[in-house]
Amino acid sequence: MYRKPPEENSRTRLLTALLLTAVFLVIGAILLFNRNGFMAIIEIQDDVHSVVAENEVVAAEIDSLNLVIYLLENDSLYMEKRVREILGWGREGETVIRFMEPNTE
Repeated sequence: MYRKPPEENSRTRLLTALLLTAVFLVIGAILLFNRNGFMAIIEIQDDVHSVVAENEVVAAEIDSLNLVIYLLENDSLYMEKRVREILGWGREGETVIRFMEPNTE
């Protein structure tokens, strides 16, 4: 049986270890940084979270506007109040105070 000299064994082991390390580094870089890698997935997850948060804000605004629509259609006192606010009118006995911006010209 043939035995390799000790320095050839150690050189072979070193080259094998370096080759395996290089392969793992390349695979790791590909898994991290390619367009379908972990970094891309994390970025997409962040985008999804921000869109979900934005959707929640919009949904709350829609609910608020639907309430206003309901009140305008079904509550005459609310409708009167809104009209008076928009037009600056008041009921008899009320004092309407209008704030106007000073003329800067």
